[in-house]
Amino acid sequence: MGVSNTKEKNILQFLIKHRERYVTSKELADYLSCSDRTVRNHLKSIDQTLNLQGVRLVSKQGQGYRLIFESQEAYQTFRLIYELEDDYNTKTSMSKGDDRLAFILNKLLFEQVPVLFDDLVEELYVSRSTLSNDFKKIRQMLAEYNLTIESRANKGVYVSGEERDKRRFIMSYFLENQFFKALHTYVKSNFFDQNLPLEELAKIVLEECQEANLKLSDFVLQNLVVHIALAISRIKSGFEISNLDSQMTENDIEHQVAKKILSRVSKVTNQEFPVQEVDYITLHLLAKSQLPQNYQTDFSKEALKDSLVQTFKTLGLDDIYHFSSDFQLIESLITHLMTLQVRLASRINLNNPLVDEVKQNYSDVFFLTKEILANMEAFSQATISDDEIVYICLHFLAAIERRKENHKFSVLAICATGFGAAQMLKNRLESELGNRIEVVDVIGYYELNQEKIDDIDFIVSAVDLSNLYFHIPVFTVSVFLKSEEISQIRHAMNQMQVSRIRKRSEVARIEDDNCKQYFSQDNFFVWTRCDKTRLLEEMAEGLSVGESDDFKQSLLYEIKQREELSSVVFSEKIAVPHPIIPLGKEVKVSVAICQEPLSWDNQGSDVQLVFLLSPSKYGNEGLADVTTKIVSLTENDDLQKQLINCKDFDEFITIFEKIT
Repeated sequence: MGVSNTKEKNILQFLIKHRERYVTSKELADYLSCSDRTVRNHLKSIDQTLNLQGVRLVSKQGQGYRLIFESQEAYQTFRLIYELEDDYNTKTSMSKGDDRLAFILNKLLFEQVPVLFDDLVEELYVSRSTLSNDFKKIRQMLAEYNLTIESRANKGVYVSGEERDKRRFIMSYFLENQFFKALHTYVKSNFFDQNLPLEELAKIVLEECQEANLKLSDFVLQNLVVHIALAISRIKSGFEISNLDSQMTENDIEHQVAKKILSRVSKVTNQEFPVQEVDYITLHLLAKSQLPQNYQTDFSKEALKDSLVQTFKTLGLDDIYHFSSDFQLIESLITHLMTLQVRLASRINLNNPLVDEVKQNYSDVFFLTKEILANMEAFSQATISDDEIVYICLHFLAAIERRKENHKFSVLAICATGFGAAQMLKNRLESELGNRIEVVDVIGYYELNQEKIDDIDFIVSAVDLSNLYFHIPVFTVSVFLKSEEISQIRHAMNQMQVSRIRKRSEVARIEDDNCKQYFSQDNFFVWTRCDKTRLLEEMAEGLSVGESDDFKQSLLYEIKQREELSSVVFSEKIAVPHPIIPLGKEVKVSVAICQEPLSWDNQGSDVQLVFLLSPSKYGNEGLADVTTKIVSLTENDDLQKQLINCKDFDEFITIFEKIT
């Protein structure tokens, strides 16, 4: 009874692979590299010879073909009889938890037909309890987007909530950071409208924005294109967005651009767009371009600026980074934060492809950014995504780099005698290299001593000093400072800059190797059962050794203050409490392993790993390595389990050092 025809066998294999959906004859024709007519003939032949109980080849007008299996046994029998490879059995995609979730969510969000619980049990070949657990996870995922799972007699299981929130979830779950993948994968599988490839849509958006002088970054453009593509797909499937409560007017440039974009899209796709869809795209343009003057936000530009500067002072950041005096940082941040208010109010997601890279390589600045936002009145109660935080984080990283670049080389100039010659050399140095150097002093040869060269980066001398030894570079030049001498100094400064960066990297590497120095046996706890208050008190007690008498109480108070600003639960199992301000003489970390889940907050967080950070008042460069590892740990379920199950401090350190 096996299929002798290779093409028919390939058709069956393809239908099994995609048994969760209908497959068009055109899709099969493309797959087999033959004509649509040939595929139809093969399918007719398969249908006529298919004689197996519990297996049906179903066709639907306008949707295509699909193999239906009434049971797992029927599926296995079919595969054996038709001599099909075991590529897509229950050990593969649909039996894996993550893929099951994606499959279920796809049905709930993209199909208009009722989704019945019992049908899903049969379709996925899982037990009712397994499916119930899947739905529990899905409920938690949807809750972040104001969406719920409902059940009704004739409607089955469905997602309840506003269409705009459903689109937010789809963007985040199915498409986040997947723009280029979407270009090739989602379009292929009819995720978006094939009449309008994303490349063409991007061209339309870009042209209309340029015409209206709306400046969009590449990342923002990509986000907007995928949002519009999703809107097209949703409308075609019958999912329309509700009227939006917003302050926009038809005269807004953004509204005019949105109309022009959708007008051009409509011509290509033959799809009409209701006015609320124009409003929806307008909101995205408003939130992703420069804020129009007439658009009112909860906090004005001046209020945001005052709050920002005050936060820098509260957190002691001006002492370290001098953020308040960085005009470029303040202006760019305020512009960004104004549009962030619009996005938060309009529930618009802005995805960021740099999230993982920034969290991994600049975790200290990432958490600093979170801290700054938590201390600003405009954002203290808001739920801000990591994507948004990283966009703001980039502003701070740029400011820190500018400060590094602005660090000028300290130069000592040496002449023989004569004030005129000395002044000429100084003027020439400042004229040619003034943006990169500071001439600290100009002295005569006879004034040279050790004190004079302390904190000096290099010497420029009009006197031959080859008979003396210096631990810093010395450039022998003429008083008139020739062009080739300037080139030599410039080249050397570039080399010294590279050397500085290398040294910073080496220091970071050494600190990374020694991040365990912040942990100790005395500050390591394994609890069978405990409550949060007692746990934190015990951990704070351990950290207070060698500190002031009031350290413990101050630490507990500042931890409470910090947690009131925003959650310190990093993942389902990990909490990282820490004080708002550094209190310790040195950096310490206390670790608690809770063998039974500990109820942490009213959000239903059941924590099993607690890292209590106590930063130092005198510097915390090494702490970034610890936080980087903790961030990486949140994405490594296997290492989390190992840590939860470890019994002593040595075992903990061994496992913790495995985190990369």
